Amino acid sequence: MLLSDRAIHILGVGNLGKYVAHALATHYPRLPVTLIFRKKDSYDKFVDGGRKITKWIDEHTQDSKSGFRAEWIGQSRPGSPHISNLIVATKGQQTLTPVGFLSPRLDRNSTVLLLQNGMGVKEELDSQILAFRSPEHRPSYWAGVCSTGVFGRGDPTRPVCPFTFQVAGSGPLNIGPFSESQEIEKEHPLRRALEKCHPTLRTEFLDYEKIKLARLRKLVMNAVINPLTVVHRCPNGWLRSLERFRALPDHPVTGITAEYRPSSLVAEIGPIVRAVLDLPSGNTKLDEAWSDLALLREALLLADRTGENRSSMLQDVEGGRETEIDYICGWLIKKARELGLKCPRGTQNLYHYIKFRKWENGEELRRLGPSPRGAASVEDMKAMDKSIGDRDMVTVEKPEWLKAKVTVETPEWLKPKAVSKGDKPWGKAPKRVNKYMAKAQGPGKGKR
Repeated sequence: MLLSDRAIHILGVGNLGKYVAHALATHYPRLPVTLIFRKKDSYDKFVDGGRKITKWIDEHTQDSKSGFRAEWIGQSRPGSPHISNLIVATKGQQTLTPVGFLSPRLDRNSTVLLLQNGMGVKEELDSQILAFRSPEHRPSYWAGVCSTGVFGRGDPTRPVCPFTFQVAGSGPLNIGPFSESQEIEKEHPLRRALEKCHPTLRTEFLDYEKIKLARLRKLVMNAVINPLTVVHRCPNGWLRSLERFRALPDHPVTGITAEYRPSSLVAEIGPIVRAVLDLPSGNTKLDEAWSDLALLREALLLADRTGENRSSMLQDVEGGRETEIDYICGWLIKKARELGLKCPRGTQNLYHYIKFRKWENGEELRRLGPSPRGAASVEDMKAMDKSIGDRDMVTVEKPEWLKAKVTVETPEWLKPKAVSKGDKPWGKAPKRVNKYMAKAQGPGKGKR
């Protein structure tokens, strides 16, 4: 086997890309690993820093690996070396353009592992990239689901250190084929390399049915936790209290109320996911595992386990960046329409708010900025749990700290701007308008 056939390229040097690259360098040091950067300045920083990735084991212990090859996407040309194994660790919305640049270096002998959240990226690549429209020329796709929490970590000696990371919790890296007719060979060089990293990555190769279940399970968790942390501006762990408390105030900015809670979203998402799975009748074990109650319990458990973390979607919105909402909530809405199911109204409203950053008066919110006063925190979550105790969840009185937050004044820069009657940015609203949020409509005029 040629060395180029065993070489691995990793597109995306975020937390997940660093995690996989570091594991490969640890357990397979002689394997050529090339990191592909989307931005030139990130590539320059990596090269100037000695091509090193550092893993924080604890507060005082580091494990650094170096010797990685590196390139940035602008260097890719039709005459560049062939890519046999490509691990895509970018977010869904950051995938199409860089893979399009790399497409001349990929062919039917290449393998692409999509290691990312959400659904629909593969279909987008096949339809939008000219070279991949023909099944005879497109690469083989693998799907990956990582259950390990990985987050960036700063270096005390260097305040801005983008090539360090730390692991929070440990879960398996599940990998499987995208197609029922596809089978991953045991001797495939990418499979062998990732299996060597099992002590770190806990790699498990699954068949088509099992990886489909794992991907949909992860999709439900993301669709429940991520949008709610955005609209309530809170860390993941606060969602547990959001579910328990029945009298939450309107959100100080968007007006979104407690009807947007984990249980209400699971009630919408559950039927869609079960329809996609087409579960065989009579399998009690599967029916219980995919019931609304089981999905809700798992989502709340995951939110509790990652209590102090702020979801990547919330970080993207606060930073004014595009989010993965199209590949999470957007995919679920599309599937509901295709299957003729009831429109998931709450999920659709959250999708429009996060996608278009707009609320009732149509003013665009391009960047949320730092969390305003009144946004939930881990301390709020603990105070709420303490105030609720074991009392009736419906009739419990609001604690004083929560009453105070209802009256928080919206900052001037977030207050809606007046618009003339004939110049409403949202145009004519649908007949049934949600009282808390307007949907994005096409251009036009009309009464709200």
